[in-house]
Amino acid sequence: MKNSLFAAAHSNPKKSETNSLVSTMRPWKVLLIDDEKDVISVSKMAVKDLFFENAPIQILEANSGLEARTILNEHNDIALALVDVVMETDSAGLDLVKWIREEQKNAHIRLVLRTGQPGQAPEETVIHQYEINDYKHKTDMTASRLKTTILASLRSYRDLMAISSNQRKVEHMLESCSSVLAHSNVNAFLRKAQEEISSFLKQSQLNLGISFHAYVPYAEKSVTQFYVSNDSIQQGQSVDELAETLSQFEQNNGSPQAHQTVLERGDTYVTHQVSTDEFSHVIVHVNFPKPLTKNRSRLLPLFTTNIALAFEKICAKREVENVQEELMLMLSEAIEERSKETGAHVRRVAHICEFIGSLIGLPEKHVHMIKHAAPMHDLGKIGIPESILHKPDKLTDEEWHIMRSHPTIGYKLLSRSKHGLPRMGAMVSIAHHEKWDGSGYPNGTSGEDIPLEGRIMAIADVIDALGSNRSYKKAWSSDEISTFLDEQKGRHFDPELCHLVIQNFDEIMRIRDQFPDPKE
Repeated sequence: MKNSLFAAAHSNPKKSETNSLVSTMRPWKVLLIDDEKDVISVSKMAVKDLFFENAPIQILEANSGLEARTILNEHNDIALALVDVVMETDSAGLDLVKWIREEQKNAHIRLVLRTGQPGQAPEETVIHQYEINDYKHKTDMTASRLKTTILASLRSYRDLMAISSNQRKVEHMLESCSSVLAHSNVNAFLRKAQEEISSFLKQSQLNLGISFHAYVPYAEKSVTQFYVSNDSIQQGQSVDELAETLSQFEQNNGSPQAHQTVLERGDTYVTHQVSTDEFSHVIVHVNFPKPLTKNRSRLLPLFTTNIALAFEKICAKREVENVQEELMLMLSEAIEERSKETGAHVRRVAHICEFIGSLIGLPEKHVHMIKHAAPMHDLGKIGIPESILHKPDKLTDEEWHIMRSHPTIGYKLLSRSKHGLPRMGAMVSIAHHEKWDGSGYPNGTSGEDIPLEGRIMAIADVIDALGSNRSYKKAWSSDEISTFLDEQKGRHFDPELCHLVIQNFDEIMRIRDQFPDPKE
């Protein structure tokens, strides 16, 4: 005859040899729910020396469904509940199961029903209608079977929690990648990448080093390097572990080994290469202070793959933008040369516009666009005859009418583009000769109907024009320019912008001094 569970109360089980080794391990929580205190006592006796994966079992007990709910609300990490069916009511145990799954939304806890009155809750009916994991008759529950049930349930709980943990890591990784991808600015991208990798690895940013090496085709320099550490971003530096790898990589003419490859791995670092074609590829090196868990170590390459691909796209996009900006600047300088003005003018107004944009608190990306759109303000002069552009004397009414058409010509040329920078250039071109009081040209627009970029450009252009020698005038002094700005506040210029510019006039003059006209 089998030993009954109650016989376990009189047995002397051997103490686990590992007990002293695991006393500090986090225990597995098992909740015994039964209105018969003897059943709970005997069950506790049977499993008191039971261990699972070198961790002890912690028994929690409840004598009713209501008491069990209180305990379950206080402990969200209970691995297993052994539930009596009939307690304060005939269906107290079943009601508790339904509450755990539907109201508490706890899908992880393993639920085993134990009943001494199977007629009250037939096994087949209960298994189909309630989300339980096992059904036991108390009369069949020996000490050995109880241990088997507990260990099997804990193993199931462990696996479920591992799956859930991995799912959360993957979700976090995907969310992090989306968050990183939202940044198109290189520095913002690098800071966000460090923050998200640090969060993913559960390691402090203070001790985490990330090195990005982007190989971009046709660039002046084949490698763009960034090293992110603590709160700083340094360009052109790498960590020691990368030196040999990069040297070998460059000896192979920078050709990628595969679409994605872990080049090197150690306990506290990983070097990961990602390439999308035969030209462009990125190496990401992550250096961390302590070894990773097995799961995180497995997921890290997937994480860095997404970040590396994003970084490669940012570098390629930035390269295209740089080319676009340089072409616009060179074209603008060519127009200035044709007008017998120097290329330094377009550089000065670009930096003055950048300063004013930052001064009024525009977003960094907007300021960047204004800076690179500003040189295109006089692009329309390409359609003005040189005889008018170079005339040292006062223009006739007809000549002045032709000269005043250059904002419209520039606008028509630039507005054909679908891209942001030329389109902003079109806006700057059409608006930079408009005046706050509506007396400007070509459209006589006034006040805030003039685009902000045009209002900024109007001030920058006049400041630099007055401060420069032209064929028809001598350069004005700083005091004369400042006085003119004050007089034209609310007439020619936006009064608020003009007030800020006058307050920061010395800084604007310093910006002008950085780009002097070439000596003849």
